[in-house]
Formats: sequence, C-alpha cells, structure tokens
Amino acid sequence: MNKFYITTPIYYVNGKPSIGHTYTTVAADALARFHRLKKEDVYFVTGTDENSQKNIQAMEATGESDPEVYLARMAAEWKQTWRDLDISIDDFIRTSEPRHLAGVERFWNAVKETGDIYEGEYEGLYCVGCEAFKATSDLVEDRCPLHPNKELETLKEKNYFFRLTKYREELLKLYEAGNDFVMPESRRHEIRNYVADHLSDISISREKKSVGIGIPVPGDDSQVIYVWFDALINYLTAIGYGTDETKFEHLWPADLHLVGKEIIKFHCALWPAMLMSAAKNDPLLREENGSAKLPKQVFAHGFFTIDGQKISKSLGNAIDPRALVPTYGFDAIRYYLLREIPFGEDGDFSHTRLQERYTADLANTLGNLLNRAVAMSRKYFDGKVPDPFVTQAALPEVSGEWSGKEGLDALAVAVGKAYEHTRVDHALELIWSGADRAHGAGLSQANKYIEDTQPFKLVKENPEAVGRILYALLEACRWYAWLLHPVMPQASKQIFFQIGLNEEKELSERWDEALVWGKLKAGTPLPEPRPLFPRLNEEST
Repeated sequence: MNKFYITTPIYYVNGKPSIGHTYTTVAADALARFHRLKKEDVYFVTGTDENSQKNIQAMEATGESDPEVYLARMAAEWKQTWRDLDISIDDFIRTSEPRHLAGVERFWNAVKETGDIYEGEYEGLYCVGCEAFKATSDLVEDRCPLHPNKELETLKEKNYFFRLTKYREELLKLYEAGNDFVMPESRRHEIRNYVADHLSDISISREKKSVGIGIPVPGDDSQVIYVWFDALINYLTAIGYGTDETKFEHLWPADLHLVGKEIIKFHCALWPAMLMSAAKNDPLLREENGSAKLPKQVFAHGFFTIDGQKISKSLGNAIDPRALVPTYGFDAIRYYLLREIPFGEDGDFSHTRLQERYTADLANTLGNLLNRAVAMSRKYFDGKVPDPFVTQAALPEVSGEWSGKEGLDALAVAVGKAYEHTRVDHALELIWSGADRAHGAGLSQANKYIEDTQPFKLVKENPEAVGRILYALLEACRWYAWLLHPVMPQASKQIFFQIGLNEEKELSERWDEALVWGKLKAGTPLPEPRPLFPRLNEEST
C-alpha cells in the first residue's frame, strides 16, 4: 500500500483558530481524504507550536501566570476546533510533549556532530510577530512588512548558530532539480533568489532569561533552542523520530508540507538544510546513497484577507469558523474556501461571495440536480432507480447534449489529476463545468440536460427514454458524490443516501474501481428527497 504523509504548519496558541488557519487545514484535509479514497496509507498531522515568546505574551495579556496550564488549555481549544469541524487528522502534535523533546535533542546532537553548530554573538533586530531575526533587506520603512505595527526588538546575545550558508549550493541544486520541491513556481523563484542573494547563518538559540520558554539546548541550560529550529522538527517527531523508528521509517519523508507563503524561508531553505546536516550523522534521515531524505514537496499558499483587510486582532475581524456553521454548514464553507481562491495565490474571504457561491453553485446547481433527479425517478418509476436496460428507446436530440458516461470518464481522470497536483480549486471547477467541451459532464451540463430533454414532459409519450435519462442523472450523482467527497464529505454522504446507497459500503471501494459506469443498481429504493443545501435565512446572513 502506498503511503501519503501530509502536514499543516503547527499553529501558535496565542489566539483561537481563525478562518485563515482553517483554510490551510481544510486544504490539507481535502487532500488527505482524496488519498484515502485511493486506499493509500494516509497520515495527516497538525498541531500547536508552544515554545514561542508570543504565546507567553498572549498568556500574560490574559492575566494568567502558569505557562503549562495556559498552553494545555489553548492546545485543547485548537484540537477541539478541528474535531468540531470534522477535520480528519491522524495525529495532533504539541511541541511541549516529551516525544517532541526527545526527537529535538536527537536532531540537535546530530547537527552538532556534523560541525554545523557554533557559538557566536547575535546583534540585530528581532520580530516577535514572525518569531524571526530580521536583516535590513527584510524591512520596509524600518518595519517588518508582515507586522508593521509591532516594534522590532534590538537584540545582542551570545547564541548558538547554524551554518546555513554551508548548504547554499545544495539548496540551489534542489530548486533546480525539476522535482517540484517548492510549489507553486512563483514561490520557487522567490526562495531561489533569497538563497542565492541573501542567505546567512542563523542564530538557533536564545538566552533562556530573555524569552522564558523553550527547549533547553543539550548541554547548556542557559540557552533555549530557537523556536523555528525546534518547531520544524515536529514533522519528524509526530511520526516517531526519537521514539518509534519503525513508524518513522514507514512514513518519512513527508509527501507534502502545506504552508503559508510567509514562512517559506523556514520550510524551503532552513528545513532542508537542517535535514542535510543531521542526515550526515543520523541514518534514519539518510537515503541509501547517503543523501538526506527530504520532504517531497512544500506547497505554499498565498495570504488570506477578510473583505480585503488582513486578519488582525486589532481590527477585530478574525472569524471563528465554527460561528459560520449554523448558517451555512461546514461543507459549504469548505467549498467556498477551496473554490473561490486559486490555490497558491492570495485570496479574500467575503461574506457576500460566500452567500453567492452557496446559492448559485451549491443550492441551485448541485442541490437542484440531485433533488430533481430523485423526485422525478420516485414519481415516474415507483420510488426506485429506473432500469435503463429495459429498452434502447431513442433519446431526444438536443443541442449541446450532456455527454454522460464518456464525459464522466474524462471528468474523473481530470479531477483525479487536479487533486494529485494539489489543485483542489481546479478539481472543483471541473466538477461544475466539465472536463472540456467535447466531454461536457459537469454539474452545469447535467442541469442543462434536464432542461433540454424535459423528462417531465417526455414521460407522457416515451417513459422508457425518460428511464434512461433519469438513470444516467442518478448514476452521475453517484460519481459527483465521489468526486466531491474530499472537499464536501457530509454533502457526499447525503448524496449517497438520497440515491439509495450506504456511504460506508460505497466508500469501501477504491477510487478507480468505484468510478465505473453502471454501478448504481436499477430498482434501488429512493428515499424522499430533501434539500441538500436549504435556502438561506436572510436574517441569519
């Protein structure tokens, strides 16, 4: 069985999950669900980054004084949010856990043995918002461009440094290898330019007395490990590095790290260089040929705004995703986030666009197709799926006819490729619009086919042809349920139910085995149809 190991970044617990965090997590969840449909051994990890100065500042702002209690409470809040939203995580890693500390110590020692850690003095600027040291070239008008309202701290400390510049040429070769290590391409160009022109050795520790939190540097309790050096190692410790070698060897390397573009320097330059260094002294991190086992891909999506404004506590515009569920249901929010924003580009959350997508795409297109196909089949064929093989009655000729089986075959191939290449937005566009003009089997064409053939009129003169039409539409709904399951698992479940199928039994098949024409059995009882996406209550929106 093929494995698929996917991660989100681990999130700071200086606040509750917002719609921006949800975007990243939902994207990862959709990809994890797709690979599960292919019957791959999927491991999906998210978690919380707890060894952070900004977490301590957030704790102090609440009036609390016990970091352990605060971190445990906030981590539980994050974990519960993903549970409430039915995010299908396999593990939730906290960087305060003993399993993480064990792996970090092992990793630090491996890098140290390579000779890539040395003592030095850091003097410069530090952005607490980014948890990162800032060079002059990083600043805009002497401010961090990501946190322009935060004062930069001037630091002068004796720290430990990592010889990041030692790996400049190896990193540049990695980006040029054509292996899609960094995606999308625009991010690859960005990180290549950074490594070629601006890379410098990085301080990987802080004085314990100045930050108040962190994992002690092995052999030097006066220093704690820099939060990013420790945090990146979560991708190893979550799957057993330092605690369970069998599990680790099965799952590593990661198939996909999903991150925001603001942290690509850490994930696409520092992280692979760290692995290259540690691999020299740790066989768990080394290929048979001696090279480091690196993640297969880091995909960086764009910035996320709310009605054109950056998500900010000071603006009070952060949205708790759970607050939207009573109005829209979470599947609609998942659909909107992954359809509205081209994956990899910057995107904006708009209540108006969410309502428009809900009504036009979900209620009027997907929901309407299912409701009409089921209702007419129940009415004209004794409440059951009609038998299309009773006769070869000729179907009415229509302009731009929906292409049925052939179109769905092409659609499934195209949608599968889009999911494989992390283009969930493109997969959804295909499902609604069809693979191409010659194979018009998208939801829009299916609805048009009802209008073109008018089975509600044709049934009086040619009920057998109507049976063929309605069977094709119901079978198409089965395919749409499969194609949409990664993004809208609850809607998919309801589609299966409304066409007389058991979701658990249906999804026990593998993607390519299930997407075969004619698997919906004629004579299957159809339950009373109900709206898949009910009309929105204007007062609630």
